[in-house]
Amino acid sequence: MGQYGITYACGHHETVQLYGKSFQREARARWLETTECGSCWRAHRDRQRSEDAERDAAANRAAGLPELQGSPPQITWAETIRASMLGSLAQLRARLAQAPSAADGEEPQPGPAQHLQYADIAHTAVTGITSTRWFIDHRDLTARDLIQRAEQGALRPRTEQQRTLGFDPYGLNHLTFPADDVVAGSPDERYVRLRLTRSRWEGCTALLPRSMVEQEPDGALTARIGGGWTIKVDDGARTGAVSAEQFHQDRAQPLSRPAERYYWGPPPYEDGARGEFDVPEADVTQTTTKNGTPVATVRLVCSRWEGLHFTHPPHLLRRHRPGHVTVLFPRHWHFRVLGGRQVIRVPAQQMHQDRTNPQSQPGPSQAVEQHTWHRVAFHPSRVRRGTSNWCLTLPPGSPWPHAVIHHPQKMVSAEDDTPDHITWSFPADWVFRARTPDGCDIATVSAEEFQAATSPWARTAPAPGTYTRQPPPLTPLDNVAVPAELLDDAPEP
Repeated sequence: MGQYGITYACGHHETVQLYGKSFQREARARWLETTECGSCWRAHRDRQRSEDAERDAAANRAAGLPELQGSPPQITWAETIRASMLGSLAQLRARLAQAPSAADGEEPQPGPAQHLQYADIAHTAVTGITSTRWFIDHRDLTARDLIQRAEQGALRPRTEQQRTLGFDPYGLNHLTFPADDVVAGSPDERYVRLRLTRSRWEGCTALLPRSMVEQEPDGALTARIGGGWTIKVDDGARTGAVSAEQFHQDRAQPLSRPAERYYWGPPPYEDGARGEFDVPEADVTQTTTKNGTPVATVRLVCSRWEGLHFTHPPHLLRRHRPGHVTVLFPRHWHFRVLGGRQVIRVPAQQMHQDRTNPQSQPGPSQAVEQHTWHRVAFHPSRVRRGTSNWCLTLPPGSPWPHAVIHHPQKMVSAEDDTPDHITWSFPADWVFRARTPDGCDIATVSAEEFQAATSPWARTAPAPGTYTRQPPPLTPLDNVAVPAELLDDAPEP
């Protein structure tokens, strides 16, 4: 390492630090004396770029190309990039045009012809771009890259509608929003929320970056929107993605009057993520279980499980758009479809597909005949619990006095350990069996007869002595010898 005084070819003198072995440093110093200093080299480079840019700009103007939009340094750089792109496309197009054609009797080769077609499309698209930012960001694209983009549809000339509305798909587009359309900013002040009125997304709001929005003296906002952007449009519960061209067309040509309120549909199903779908409000009923737990019942109409239903927690329901209820489900959720001869476990993906793409009309129902269930509540003192069932003793005055009726434990519910009443549930076609006190006779009791016999006193406690059975009368005994001592009124001790 050492310091050397270098006198450059331009006449400027500088002291530079060189590294390496001594012979390498001396060789480096001799070479530096044959070059220009850094300042002169950069000035020469800038002059050369300016001359090339002026030459390219003149050639572009002579070819009728539109003026570029941007700052002067950006325009100077982009003019050269545009001329280079168009020149490379012209050279590649000439080579494609000279490609040999198929001989007589041979199958034509569509490759060169198609590439030539897309080369023309790419050339036309590039000549119509006015954004300096686009040329600077894509300065490394070769002619083949441009043709490939044209084949993929990512590079297209501006359409007549885009020209009429003044939309530039490759540059920035300016839109002005009245002060009344400004709702608020985001909490982190990174976005501005704008209200959409007289729009195809009526009643929704759009989020735009605050850095791309300027406020006018009258409160209006002027937004700069990139042609390739995606705008987030929020309806209050769901957010949809709108292309910049659709958004620009909607705001450049607003409707003559406000439209109906717009709501986004349910998002597509994503494996392992939370999801949702909409069902008609008429198909949802709020009920409670026999234990008093609230639950929502959703009927399946125009479904592959026609006529069946599933229950859902009420806290996973949401009112989003009028006439519909949104059913939310967590990750890896399964729906228990009821109403058939057996319970069906349906994965969330299948249920989401069924409800987002319902059948055009209801099909044959898969539901079995539904039972009508009855519930009778008894005072705890009237029933007792066995090992697998509950017992009820009918009081005097009933058609089966003192008879005992058993009922399965799974059809009996109690609120807690010391309930106010105990509820027996049974379907309308249920048949009870009443066993007489001696156990010799068994009577069948229908559900209707059971209700009629127990409804007058079911919820009340029995009166004292109600269940006390009178002993049978004693028969007098004759010819019984009684000892004399037992007949004395006052026997001696």
